[in-house]
Amino acid sequence: MPPRWPVLKRYDSNHLARIALPLGGIGTGTVSLGGRGDLRDWELTNRPAKGFTPRCQGSGWLNFIAPFFAAWAQDEGGQTYARLLEGPLDPSDYEGASGSPARNHGLPRFQRAAFAAAYPFGQVSLEDPGLPFSARLQAFNPLVPADVDASSLPGAVLRYTLRNKTDRPLRAAVCAVLPNFIGIDAENPAGASQNQNIFNEGKHLRGLSMKSAGV
Repeated sequence: MPPRWPVLKRYDSNHLARIALPLGGIGTGTVSLGGRGDLRDWELTNRPAKGFTPRCQGSGWLNFIAPFFAAWAQDEGGQTYARLLEGPLDPSDYEGASGSPARNHGLPRFQRAAFAAAYPFGQVSLEDPGLPFSARLQAFNPLVPADVDASSLPGAVLRYTLRNKTDRPLRAAVCAVLPNFIGIDAENPAGASQNQNIFNEGKHLRGLSMKSAGV
């Protein structure tokens, strides 16, 4: 782990299932970082929502697609590799009357994960012997003791680092999937209405702005 990131507690792959580190400014809502690297408990709509994870709207397999990050890599020979940037599901996540109810359960994952925490800092280390790279997620939210304004910024920071385990060059990329779920929460799954995803680019920052004209 980078020495600049404090660690008070470490958890191995057998003790990750119930970890949920909240990320978000004071009074602004939170998203929790799960022990395997997933994002859970999306409480952003002015009400408690433990267990709620937004998903794509549709039927069939779309109902199981929730927010995720994924990594892709290609070696000099053209061999490609792709993985969800999460560790394996807990065995209990496979229990369901019609199969696993866990979101994104069918996507390939890293075989091993470990979690290190010192609130508000959380780190997830991901390893897989079948891959030429490892990954680390570092996440935190602004928290400045005795400074309410600085600690109440509505945001969380996630940084993914890929490390080449070989002595050969790799091309690599990280991508994210996040549905615009304005209008959907744990109590009112009525659905989105005229939601808009707008790309914005400023002097120091660029990204997607998710809005709604009908909610």
